[in-house]
Formats: sequence, structure tokens, C-alpha cells
Amino acid sequence: MPNRDGETSIYRIIDLHDEEIFAIGRHFVADKLKQPLIGRADIVVSEILGRDLRVEPCPNPHPRHANIVEWPEDESKHKLIALELAAEAELLLISP
Repeated sequence: MPNRDGETSIYRIIDLHDEEIFAIGRHFVADKLKQPLIGRADIVVSEILGRDLRVEPCPNPHPRHANIVEWPEDESKHKLIALELAAEAELLLISP
């Protein structure tokens, strides 16, 4: 779902190993939120672009950080698009 600025934070993970991806998640997401990292959802960018959204690089706080932008103004469409993206994503949970 987009935040109040109309952006959804993501990380571009192509060519990274699982250990590197989870390290980014722990350091730049979980630690910031003061919550444990429980997993990630991977999706190919074409699924995002296919819903008339755009991926915009945003190298702060990490060079691989980006934002999904250009969400529709009609907020009722946000949940539908988010559900469609979730259905296409691969969920990878961290084993306890």
C-alpha cells in the first residue's frame, strides 16, 4: 500500500543471494521499525509496471532502495492493486 506520500518502499534484489537480501531487510527495514524480520515478498518489476505504476530509484537509505509510485488518486483502487501484486509475489518466510 502507498504511504501518505503516495509511495511504497521496495528494494531491487536482482543478482543478490538470500543472505544479502535478508541483511538489507534486517538493517534497513526491521531495525528501523524495531521489529524482527519475518520474511520478504519477491515480485518481478513487470507485474508492477503492468498495473500502470512506476518504480523510481531512491538510493536513500541504500543504493538498491526504490519506491513504487504513481498510485491512482482513487484510494479505493489501492487495495485492489496491492492484492493483485500480493497474489503475484513469492513469499519467503524466515524459519524460527
